[in-house]
Order: sequence, then C-alpha cells, then structure tokens
Amino acid sequence: MTSLTTNMRNTARPTLRQISESFFNTLVRIAEFSPKYRAVMHFNAMSDEDLAKLGLTRAEVVDRIFGARTGL
Repeated sequence: MTSLTTNMRNTARPTLRQISESFFNTLVRIAEFSPKYRAVMHFNAMSDEDLAKLGLTRAEVVDRIFGARTGL
C-alpha cells in the first residue's frame, strides 16, 4: 500500500517572520561594519587590567567611542 502526503502551502512567498528576520540580520551586518562597533569589540576583548594600563575604564571607553550620544 502506498501513502502520499502533499504540502499545499505556497512556500514561494516569504512569511512576515522571514521578512523580519532578514531585515534584522541586514541591520546587524550593517552595524558590524561600523568602525564604532569594531572599536567596541576591540576594547571589550581587553581585560580591565589592560584598560587600566591605558588609563581607561569601560565607561570612559564608551564615552570616547560614542561621545555625547550615550546620554540618551
């Protein structure tokens, strides 16, 4: 005996979830190319002791990278 099941859902059109995920992933990629993002990642990889040797704290790094925008 043979059994056949078909999926009648049209998969050619993206769902709202797929569109949202694609949009969000695009925003993440744009942010990752930002020089500010790279600077944050660079300093974030440092230990607190390494930052202290540079005369910085984590809060000062954020202020230095983002400037006055951190007050929002």
